[in-house]
Amino acid sequence: MDTHRVSKIYGLIQSALLCAFAAAVLFGPATPRLLGGEAARILGGIFCAAGLLLLFAAINRLGRAIQIDPAPRSDATLVTTGIYRWFRHPIYTAILMMVIGLFLRRATLPVAVAGAIVILFLAVKVSFEQQLLTARYPDYPEYKRKTWGLLPGLHW
Repeated sequence: MDTHRVSKIYGLIQSALLCAFAAAVLFGPATPRLLGGEAARILGGIFCAAGLLLLFAAINRLGRAIQIDPAPRSDATLVTTGIYRWFRHPIYTAILMMVIGLFLRRATLPVAVAGAIVILFLAVKVSFEQQLLTARYPDYPEYKRKTWGLLPGLHW
């Protein structure tokens, strides 16, 4: 199967998984809760707000190069400034933060399962995307060495 087609499939799967996660949060049962208390809700709100800020910063920096498919656009260049100076994949990190935040705010089993699936998928997608970026941009391996992966402090 060609890379373009696989990239499109990754984008479709991500969209479907995020919709399933949103459905679990919005329409899933409110109980039984795996975590409780106001502290978890407040922390969840902080994670969601920080994730949104990171997401907006990343989208703003990418501009027209943004897309859901992991393959870089043919007219795009490697972005290494702004938030991309520290994070290789700030949009995925933002999604991760919002998934964790929403789980903390509505910590039920369906939300936990859907969130775990989203996070595992993002890890797989990042690996595939990094292969494509390495093949496309000669400077990517050095950029990868200097920047964080999905989580701050981790370079994988």
